[in-house]
Amino acid sequence: MQFWNELEGQTIDRLYPLHRLVRSEGRSAWFETVAGETLDTPATISLTEALTDADEVTARLKAAQNLRHPNLVTITTVGQASLDNTLIVYAVMEHIEQSLSDVLQSQALTAEEGREVAEALVGALTVIHQQGMSHGHVEAASVLATEETVKLRSDCLQTTGAGQAEDVAGIGATLFHAFTQRKALTATDAQINRIPAPFAEIIRNSFARRWTLAQIANALKPGQPAAQAIPPVPAPVRTPAPTPARVSPPARPAPQPVAVKAAEKTPPTAYRPVPPPIAAEKPRPLPIEEEEEPVVARRKPVALYGGLAVVLLAIIGWLLFRPNSAPAPANGTDSQTASQPVTPPPAATPAPAATPAKPAPATPAPVKRPAASATAPTGRTIWRVVVYTYRSQKLAQDRVALISGQYPDLKASVFSPPGNGDTYLVVLGGAMDRQQALEMRDKALRDGMPPDTFARNFAE
Repeated sequence: MQFWNELEGQTIDRLYPLHRLVRSEGRSAWFETVAGETLDTPATISLTEALTDADEVTARLKAAQNLRHPNLVTITTVGQASLDNTLIVYAVMEHIEQSLSDVLQSQALTAEEGREVAEALVGALTVIHQQGMSHGHVEAASVLATEETVKLRSDCLQTTGAGQAEDVAGIGATLFHAFTQRKALTATDAQINRIPAPFAEIIRNSFARRWTLAQIANALKPGQPAAQAIPPVPAPVRTPAPTPARVSPPARPAPQPVAVKAAEKTPPTAYRPVPPPIAAEKPRPLPIEEEEEPVVARRKPVALYGGLAVVLLAIIGWLLFRPNSAPAPANGTDSQTASQPVTPPPAATPAPAATPAKPAPATPAPVKRPAASATAPTGRTIWRVVVYTYRSQKLAQDRVALISGQYPDLKASVFSPPGNGDTYLVVLGGAMDRQQALEMRDKALRDGMPPDTFARNFAE
């Protein structure tokens, strides 16, 4: 199976005809079909090509099928079928008319339409998060219009809650796109400020991951100011503000009469009673010290001069008697003693020569580490992150070239599973362990890879 549009006119599981191709993304696609007991009710069917993770995809779709909310697309049937020798997991959903991304190509939303979209997103995501799940694909293309209301796509749910914070941030990105017809990656403060209230505050706080779903829902209530969506903020600002205003007026006149009374009791200077006594106390000890210092200064030079004279005499005497000691080194014994202090430096050199022998036993420690890492790829411990599945090696290589040009850090490559014949998988990151594969899958989803990207254990 090479192109999704080639499946138009075929039938899935002998029940659901594939009419017009609605949308395609990677290894998933939507088609118009009919359902119901008489097979005359318009519906939408989601197909996922799953060669190695069919059970995992089926489990995710059945978990989404059990969720019920007016703003969440209802899944009625989940099953598996073979189409063109390819295993397909399908999910029959209610009829989809169009997506928000289709509408934004021609016009932006009004404030009333934006409120309807925001309330739908908050309601659907609340139910999803309460079940410990996450959506993982909150964007304008996932906001769908049915015959009755606005609903959120449900065939891409994840069974873990790891992406719940990204879901909340996706609300702000979707609203920014809805009001400006631009992607949130280019959002600026000036553009956000032009968006009507309370959506500007919702976008700004969801971008910064400061608000929760409950705070966004509170801001969307009619007549509710956006500032009250965060209760802790106004409380500390309002309470301390009046207290300093009331305390400060009595505090200022209080010291003034006290200062006047104290000034009246002080002798001459009434306006500055404190500085004069301090200035009077400081100059008094200074003349005392000046009187004592000259006495000490006169006595100290006498002792200093006497000490210096003694030192000079000692130096002169040593210089005078030094020539008598000069011929002494001519003796053989003195020459030996003079040479002995020179010998210790070479004796000290062998000591550091012995020290480098100590780090030798530390070398076997790093030898054990590569032995542990060598056991990692043995057995069924090789995990790969699969993005696309093809029956043609050329198409897989072309897809790898596209991914490598845009996201070289994902390290895309073509991998053919053993025993699957002409199946070619586009994988990311190469061979990894389970933890590395899960981290690579999360990174790929953040970079815009299809939401059904999965990690799988393969045996070499």
